[in-house]
Amino acid sequence: MNNHNVRALRIAVLSYTAIARDYRVVRTLETLSALGHDVTAIGFGEAPALPVAIIRLPDPPGRTIQRLTVAATQFPANLMPASAPLLHMLVPQHRAARAALLSLRPDIVHANDWQALVAANAVKRAAGTRIVYDSHEMASEEHADNKLWRLVAQKHTRAIEARYIRVADAVVTVSDGIAHTLKQLYGLPARPVVIGNAPAYQSVTPAPPGMPIRLLFHGIMKRARGIEPLIKVMPLLPQYQLTLRGGGASRYLQQLQQLAAASGAGDRIVFEPSVPYDAVIRAAANAHVGVFCAPRDTGQGRYAMPNKIYEYLMAGLAVLVAADTDLAKLVTQYQCGLVTTDATPEAIAAALAALDPDKLAIMRANALIAARQLCWEQERTKLLALYDWLAEPDRLH
Repeated sequence: MNNHNVRALRIAVLSYTAIARDYRVVRTLETLSALGHDVTAIGFGEAPALPVAIIRLPDPPGRTIQRLTVAATQFPANLMPASAPLLHMLVPQHRAARAALLSLRPDIVHANDWQALVAANAVKRAAGTRIVYDSHEMASEEHADNKLWRLVAQKHTRAIEARYIRVADAVVTVSDGIAHTLKQLYGLPARPVVIGNAPAYQSVTPAPPGMPIRLLFHGIMKRARGIEPLIKVMPLLPQYQLTLRGGGASRYLQQLQQLAAASGAGDRIVFEPSVPYDAVIRAAANAHVGVFCAPRDTGQGRYAMPNKIYEYLMAGLAVLVAADTDLAKLVTQYQCGLVTTDATPEAIAAALAALDPDKLAIMRANALIAARQLCWEQERTKLLALYDWLAEPDRLH
């Protein structure tokens, strides 16, 4: 441990995700267990290949049942916000998580995302457990582009976060914009600690320059990620090729493929399946420019700091992002890419049309320099410092 005067802790890391495939959670588990803490992961799916215990939650129900459950337990917050925690605990997975925490009675719960706050609070009240709230997204606006989500779930999400975020002993998140918004929105006494969602550093051989210039979007394919405008821009940029690499809902992927075919540039748009996590950066290195131009009409769109950006940089890609976002600040700081005036096909086309080989080479070189600073080896130091602080004797029960 960094501070040898602090003792090992019993830590429960709760996440309503497939633990072994949630790489921020895996990095947290790996870092805390390497410090000598007694770490238990609570979540879905298989155990990660780490020296930690795991408690598997009951698998989520099918899509239809899940939607009905969300409607039944989250919509009432529109009328009675105070009902949100009680209804939240009607969900079997949440009850199982609470039972697991009450049985473990850990020193600290690392609660990933807003859904974990209610169960974490239960064990805090019962055993004086400390809470670290790790907000991976701008929770109250995460799906604000979806009208149905705004109608059914947004007020429930806000009610849970508002009630319990100030109960947490520490709050961490992924970007400066989210940290600032959480502090202002909920009147937090301190600004959340920003721990970037960066992978461990890898050195790869970037693709040599050449034509066509290869654009890449990788990750989960879903709406509000700027994929449709990226496809629509391709007829305007005959010197470019686009790779869309990743999985998603089959119906949505089919819609994207139909849009590509109708664009007239379908021969320059390639769809590829996702690759294993340890191959993501090597695969990305075959491109020249990594793209993430999400719409900016929600806090989530403006403040998101997805792990794909760090992966693009580590692969030696220039990055293309939209203005007035946290991503734009990063690109400007490191001079490692392009900032479009908007997330529209026209704005994207204008930015890329002005890109010449010399500028691209400089941006890609700067991306590799930035990657040495924007990696988990650097970000983890903030997590280490936080847990050393929490482990001081006067901060535990």
